[in-house]
Amino acid sequence: MGAHCQQDFAIGRFKNAGEAYNKLVEEAHYEYGHDGYNGTITTSDGFKIVTKHPRYNTNKFWKFVNDTMDGTKWSKWNCIELKGATLKKAKEEANLKGKKNIKAFFFWGLAAS
Repeated sequence: MGAHCQQDFAIGRFKNAGEAYNKLVEEAHYEYGHDGYNGTITTSDGFKIVTKHPRYNTNKFWKFVNDTMDGTKWSKWNCIELKGATLKKAKEEANLKGKKNIKAFFFWGLAAS
């Protein structure tokens, strides 16, 4: 029994981060089962929104993710919402360009394995 760093990304028509989190958990249960040590987001107990962080997908951001991972227990994961140009780029990459009411969230934390 141990833990490893894990991250997940959700993009779609979500009302909020909670809906995105639930979708990721549902997908992970479907793909990896209900084992309490399957090494996915399903081993977490919710998330917390991080509002102050470097710009997504920069070197500073990935350092921030690594630094905050050290203090994260697998009970709660961290989450940011992508906005502005970052959201626009994520929508293009997901073939959702021009679609309305699309939100994107990035989650990271420790997963039990």
